[in-house]
Amino acid sequence: MRVKRALIAAAVIAAILAAGCDDYMARKRDEAHQRWAKSRADMVTTLAKRSYENGNFSRAREQLDPVLRAAEPYPPACVLAARIATDQGRLDEARDLARTAVDIKPDDAEAHYVLGTIEQALGHRAEALSAFAEAARLVPTDPRFPLAEAEMLVAGGRVADAVASLSAASDRMPGAAEIHAALADVLVREGRHREAADRYRVALRLNPENTAPTQRLAVALFRAGAYAEAEPILGELDASEPDTAGAWVRLMRADCLLALDRVDEARRLYQQGVDAAPDDMPARIGLARCDILAERLPEAQRSLEEVLVRQPRHPEANGLLGYVLMVTGRPGEAVPHLKLAVHTPAGRSRETIEQWLAYAEQAATRTP
Repeated sequence: MRVKRALIAAAVIAAILAAGCDDYMARKRDEAHQRWAKSRADMVTTLAKRSYENGNFSRAREQLDPVLRAAEPYPPACVLAARIATDQGRLDEARDLARTAVDIKPDDAEAHYVLGTIEQALGHRAEALSAFAEAARLVPTDPRFPLAEAEMLVAGGRVADAVASLSAASDRMPGAAEIHAALADVLVREGRHREAADRYRVALRLNPENTAPTQRLAVALFRAGAYAEAEPILGELDASEPDTAGAWVRLMRADCLLALDRVDEARRLYQQGVDAAPDDMPARIGLARCDILAERLPEAQRSLEEVLVRQPRHPEANGLLGYVLMVTGRPGEAVPHLKLAVHTPAGRSRETIEQWLAYAEQAATRTP
């Protein structure tokens, strides 16, 4: 009897062990199948990416189709398919593919980023901002993500938030020149030109091959009133890129020179502007300013009158001509010009013009 019970027990144990072995082997087969499926999906996606980068979108999509039809699509394949659909203008399909990738792998920063670009293309700012912010949270050291987030913040009028976001990104990625340059661009929007100039300088030091921020650095320094710093940069731009710098570079440099009391140098640049483009009103006004400083008032008057023939309501030309008429003893003629100039934007210039106008009106009443 004991022998029989022992045999039964042994049979039960053997059956249990066999079942456990079968389960183990089945699990191993499933794991091996999953590894092979992932490896195959990765290889197919890599091949499709090469086709995509070579501009063969149709071939890339054909290569991805088997992976996309799998029971559980491969997230990188969905992301690549979303890029292809976006480039082909199928934005709704692209969004669905990117959302699938995000649903399968919520910690995939690239999937969130691509979804954000699609939402942005669709005009969905809030959704795009959310996707970019999540990508930046998941991978805080990829410059693309905070740059995209800041772009959406600025587009939504949240400039201060964009400054805060990019400032934090620059702390995390102090060597990312593009972050410093973008932060400078946003600081300019806030009128913080000196701070912007400092950031442009950092960007140029980090990536001296990219000279694009140089022009923006010069403008920021000019608007900050740092004329002595802006002038040599503008001079280098004019000398190194004479065909692309544009007349505005020479004009701004002339304005710097005038502010630095280097009148003769400024006059030469203004005259070059007039000679190159006779209808260039800012250059003519610059010449008039030089003449006023040199007390050549008849010459200044002629330049300003030439401007007003073309642009009768030009505020600066009217203001300067009003001043010339006033100091040459013709306050009554100065008044209408100064009244037109009063409409210049608020600031120190308008305050000065208002003072001139008040003086001219009083003087005109006393003039017989």
